[in-house]
Amino acid sequence: MRVAARLIEGDPQRLGDYRLAGRLGAGRRGVVYEAYDSGGRRVVVKVPHGEPELWRPLTREVAAARAVAPFCTAEVIDADCAGPRPYIVSEYVAGPSLRRAGRILTGADLRNLAAAMATALTALHDAGVVHRDLTPDTVLLGPDGPRVIGFGLASETETTLTWPRLAVNAPAYTAPEVFTGQRAGAAADVFAWGATVLYAATGEDAFAAGSLGAVMHNVLSVDPDLRQVPDPLRSLVAAALAKDPLSRPAARDLLHALVAADATARLGAPCLAPDCLTPVPPALACLPAACLAPGDGGDGDDGGLPPFAEALLAADAPLTTEAVLGRRACLIDALLAARAPLTLDFLLAAGGGMAARLRGPCDDPGLGALAEEAYAALDPADREFASMMFLRMAAVSAGGRTGARRAGAAEDRIAEVFGPLVVRGGDLAGLADPALPYAWPRLAGWIEADRHVRSRMARDRLFWLALTVVLVFALVVAVGIGGERPV
Repeated sequence: MRVAARLIEGDPQRLGDYRLAGRLGAGRRGVVYEAYDSGGRRVVVKVPHGEPELWRPLTREVAAARAVAPFCTAEVIDADCAGPRPYIVSEYVAGPSLRRAGRILTGADLRNLAAAMATALTALHDAGVVHRDLTPDTVLLGPDGPRVIGFGLASETETTLTWPRLAVNAPAYTAPEVFTGQRAGAAADVFAWGATVLYAATGEDAFAAGSLGAVMHNVLSVDPDLRQVPDPLRSLVAAALAKDPLSRPAARDLLHALVAADATARLGAPCLAPDCLTPVPPALACLPAACLAPGDGGDGDDGGLPPFAEALLAADAPLTTEAVLGRRACLIDALLAARAPLTLDFLLAAGGGMAARLRGPCDDPGLGALAEEAYAALDPADREFASMMFLRMAAVSAGGRTGARRAGAAEDRIAEVFGPLVVRGGDLAGLADPALPYAWPRLAGWIEADRHVRSRMARDRLFWLALTVVLVFALVVAVGIGGERPV
């Protein structure tokens, strides 16, 4: 099911190198569009409300957002905060929001979601970016795992505005200190993390009430019921929802606790990794403890290297990360479970691995997929006409007109198969979406081939015109010379 709605009057059709294809949503901050770049990549374009001067100071924050490590977030691809119409371009995630999905998560799914959000916040905070709007609406259940979206569009000045701003935002996910006039920092994101995990476990907003004042009271004074959140996740959510921001853990601490708990659970299962180097009979599963057990050391004592390390050294190969870790999940899990002092990229990769286990449905085809499906459904005899029909409609759309005259019954049949991708009215047919030439590779190929043909024809015409001019000039000169001969 296609998610984006049609563009409306006043919406731009193009911003920079991006053709806008439809509206994904609109709110207080701005309008979010589905779009395509010139290479056919599907992206999200956010266009903020307000005068451009108000958003130009965001250039530094957007640059920081583009530097966020690509773990469990929608990557910020491009931005123009200095132009007459500012916009921010990010990766398109084909999946419903946590709220729209309508799922109550339990067990491993809930832990994996919590890890995905903690991973995203850790990456954001490490880059100096505060999300400020983490809610069930800004967490998408993508086909490759949950993704956090919606960062990079909130200016710091918004966080110092008076409390009525929150009436049109998400008050149930707003940290207590923000209600009292403090700036929303990383601790406010952690509070929103706890409230969003609780929503995923219950299907209800944690501090919901009948009025904004009642919501504020609940956020400031009431501890929500966490009984539906299983341990050990419950203690993390409780800490994240602490009223005092100084009492909340950092996002990195949440992530480390989540991946350590997950690794501890996985260590209880036999290690069946095919490349584990522990010397045990192949018919037996090697336990993780065996993978890490010290070897003999060669002199009878118990202080030697583990078998996997001895094998690596004996192979005389470069000790790269890939060579050391490979696919030995047992070793990685042991390091995580021991809460060893690990680098940030290691933690982010572990959190991303947990997130990838929770995959959402992918029922949001792009324009190109819809067009290709329709093209495949055409009769072979109609496909030849399809290229001519779409080339004509694309040329009309590029010229700013609204329709192209149909040629006959064949194009009527084609328009019927393509359905909402083609607009028909009276004797006119045109592209319903000006982004289709970008989104549909087949049409882009037709346009490129037609451009080459027309360019070659133009060169040929120019050649023959030049040749004709030369011949005429030569003839005139010859006639002139012949006329000047003496009698």
